[in-house]
Amino acid sequence: MRKGRKLLKIIHQNKLLWGLFSIVLSLLLVVGSTYSWITYSDDKINRNQPNSKHFSVAIDEVFTPNLQWSPGAVTQKKLFVKNDGQMPALVRISIYEFLVHFELDMADGTGNGGLKTVSTSSGTDMIMDDAETWAKGRTYKLEANRYYKAAEVYKGDKKNPATAYVYKGARRGEALKHLTIHFNDTDIFDQNKQPSKGKKHYWYYSDGYFYYSEVLQPKERTKDLIQQVSLEKQLPNKFKGSLYQLVPIMDAHDRTKALLDDWKIPSGSYVEAMYREKVH
Repeated sequence: MRKGRKLLKIIHQNKLLWGLFSIVLSLLLVVGSTYSWITYSDDKINRNQPNSKHFSVAIDEVFTPNLQWSPGAVTQKKLFVKNDGQMPALVRISIYEFLVHFELDMADGTGNGGLKTVSTSSGTDMIMDDAETWAKGRTYKLEANRYYKAAEVYKGDKKNPATAYVYKGARRGEALKHLTIHFNDTDIFDQNKQPSKGKKHYWYYSDGYFYYSEVLQPKERTKDLIQQVSLEKQLPNKFKGSLYQLVPIMDAHDRTKALLDDWKIPSGSYVEAMYREKVH
């Protein structure tokens, strides 16, 4: 890292340093029903790197837990970023999704097959709130000698922005179309929808990232990016017992021009013009 430049990358996932934030939807089977119940769980840890001046930016939220969220219902999940340090910062967010379906037992021939259980572990069991452990063929432990086995798995690659959520684009996985992330569309712009002249405090989407337009001063927060998450009313049978995780990854940077290189912002792009007068 060059002298005078502080770069903070906060990855909100499964109790890592710098911050943790994840949405976990566990679609738990209701016996005798075609549909599933949904369970939301949420964790958040924000830690800060010591500096001569405290540089700390964190994803924050307004979250309404709903432990029995039925298909078609909506759960509040307001996502924003807050500067809780002592230095100005610029921020961006990318969003990654993970989904796993388990094997169904169709032996009853009714079309309402329940989740199939097996008595032997695959050797490495999946952990609900750790999407890195999700893999086809792996088991998910319910209790001693009782497991579900993963039949289909979709995993975004957090190191590759090309696999991030595409704003107003096609979903990466076919099954993901049944889940809807509701964004604060009023304050989000892209190449197809430009902000009006003089507009401030908005998100601009480009190539897998949502960039915040303004420098966040200490104690300031962004406009909401996400407002809620919902599940389609009519679901394929395979959604019984499925696990879903939404992982936002947030980068925060000080106001040095090194930001343009560190974030690989193309010269002549809208984002470069948006930040040109904000860095030095």
